[in-house]
Amino acid sequence: MIGITGRIQTRNYENQQGQKVYVTEVVADTFQMLESNKTQGQQTSKPQAQNKKLQAPDPFKAPAADPFAGGTEISDDQLPF
Repeated sequence: MIGITGRIQTRNYENQQGQKVYVTEVVADTFQMLESNKTQGQQTSKPQAQNKKLQAPDPFKAPAADPFAGGTEISDDQLPF
């Protein structure tokens, strides 16, 4: 389980074709790794807090093409929860 602190921001820009593009971004400022689902029901333990600062993207730099194109195959065994 993960605890996330951050914000949602919306911006727009004009691309190279002259089209106005609107972007909504989720910016995570900090996150905490909490207990996993595997330990629930087996043992009661305190959440493990690991605060990490994340750097926000440059708001003036236009994003590359679709960042979600060509997804990655992930099996259930590869998930940490």
